[in-house]
Amino acid sequence: MGLDIQKFLVAASLAVAGAQIPPQYAKNVTVFHVNPVEYGVAPINMDTADVLGDMYFDLRSKALPIECSSGNPAAARDCDNAEVANGSSLVITKLIIEIDSRTGEYGKCNICVNGSDHHGNNSCVNGVYDCTCGGFGPPKPCGQAVGVENISATAAYRKCGHGDPNWACWHDATGRKTGGFWYSTFGAGYCGDGSSPPPPGCTWRVVEFVKRVNKTCSDNVIYTEVETVGASCFKGCSGVGPQRNSSDPCWIGCFYDTVLGPDAGTPGGEVAGMPLNDLVMAWNLPFASDDPSKKGCPPLDP
Repeated sequence: MGLDIQKFLVAASLAVAGAQIPPQYAKNVTVFHVNPVEYGVAPINMDTADVLGDMYFDLRSKALPIECSSGNPAAARDCDNAEVANGSSLVITKLIIEIDSRTGEYGKCNICVNGSDHHGNNSCVNGVYDCTCGGFGPPKPCGQAVGVENISATAAYRKCGHGDPNWACWHDATGRKTGGFWYSTFGAGYCGDGSSPPPPGCTWRVVEFVKRVNKTCSDNVIYTEVETVGASCFKGCSGVGPQRNSSDPCWIGCFYDTVLGPDAGTPGGEVAGMPLNDLVMAWNLPFASDDPSKKGCPPLDP
C-alpha cells in the first residue's frame, strides 16, 4: 500500500472519531511530537507542543553531550529521557488535534526508564508512557482535561546564576527566546479512533496526521541553516554539513552563539542571535517538502 493511501486512511480513521467536545469549546491546534519510531501516531499519555514549544524542547537538547558528561545530578532528567537520548530511532510527528479549550494542569509525560519517570513515579512500567501531575508537589494522577503549559510564563522566567554551567544558561535563554506552548493529552481524555463510541467527557482527538519524519533528517536541515548564518564561528570547529560533529563542544558553542547570541551562555547574558521568524522557517522546512534538494525530509509511514 502506498504512503499517500496509508496517510489518507490514517487521517480518515482518526477524523471519524465522533468527537464529543462541545462545539463552543472545540479548538484545533497544530502540534509536534518527538519520540522513538515504535510508538503510535496518536499522542496518548504524551506531551506535544506548538512549533515554538517544540523548538524550546529541541534546542535545549543540543547541549546534552556537555550536560550529560558533567556529572551534575540535575542533568539526569534530560540525559535519561528517551525522547531526546535515543538518537537515530527518533521521529517527529506533526498533527492537528482538536482539544477542549477548557484546559487543565500540564502533565509530565515520559517513557518509563528503569522503573522511573524521573518526576516522582518510581514504580512505572519500563517502556510505557507515564504522566505525572501535581507540579513540584507530591505526584498525583492526571485527569481528562488537556494540560497546557505556557513556556513564557514558566521556563522563560528562569535565569542562571553565578557558577552555573553554560548549558544551564543556554537552557534558560532558550525559554526566553522561544516561548511557546506544551500540551498534555491524557489517555483518560482521548476521544478514540472511531472504533468505539467516545467516552463521556473526552477532551481531545486527532483531526489530521500531517507528516512524520526522521529526526536526524530534520536536525540536519536545521543545523545547515544555523551553520550558514554562523559560518564565521563554525569554521573554527571540526566541520559542518556531512562532516559536522554535533557532540563537539566547539560546534555546540557556535550553535548556541548563533541561535541565542554570544552572551546567552553566561549569567545575565543578553538573548539575541537569529531572528525567531528565521528559526520558525527552518523548523518547518522538513515538513514543507518531501524533497531533500528543497530542504525537505521524506515522509515516514505512520
